[in-house]
Amino acid sequence: MRPSSAVVQPDRELVKEILDELELDPTFDEHGDLAISTPQLTIYFLFGSAGDIFTVRTFYTRRYSVDEKRVLLTALNEWNADHMWPKVYTFTRDNGVTRVIGDSELYIGAGVTGEHLTTVIAHWVRFAIKFHRWLTDRLAYQLD
Repeated sequence: MRPSSAVVQPDRELVKEILDELELDPTFDEHGDLAISTPQLTIYFLFGSAGDIFTVRTFYTRRYSVDEKRVLLTALNEWNADHMWPKVYTFTRDNGVTRVIGDSELYIGAGVTGEHLTTVIAHWVRFAIKFHRWLTDRLAYQLD
């Protein structure tokens, strides 16, 4: 697929075509969600129930303890203040395991150009990976 200036209504199939073109090796998980995955992270490409929001949500593999959360939140706040995306936050399960999640969202209710969608996907994937590297470096001496 060649990026286009024509307005399109994005869907899973179009996003899969773009990911294929970007050579990002997309797959579908057991729930039918489109994703790309590495040992460090999994990036999902999701559509809101009303079909007007496109979300790129990243689940970072590393798990943190509740004792590490204060240092982790300080780092996430620093990233969020300095970067537009992904916006990152924590999710702590009842067992005390904390995960980091990143979100980037785009309103698509009126459609978007194929060119814009391709650019957004490429940048958001790149920044999801950049965040992982940044956080690893940022916490290297504080948590390890």
